[in-house]
Amino acid sequence: MSWWKKAILFSLLWIGVCVGAGIVHTDVVLKGRISPEQDDAISYRYGVACGVGLAPIWLLCFWRRR
Repeated sequence: MSWWKKAILFSLLWIGVCVGAGIVHTDVVLKGRISPEQDDAISYRYGVACGVGLAPIWLLCFWRRR
């Protein structure tokens, strides 16, 4: 499998993990204990983590290409 296909696959997995963790954290763990503004702030942080994590995924896949 080419390096960019692996990068796309791992990127999709990373996005799924970030979205899943954000949903579980805000809708299950903190349900009823946070305001909508706090929910937005937490969701924003998960979005930032998701975006920041994509660059290392692509760099690692590029460096480990064959």
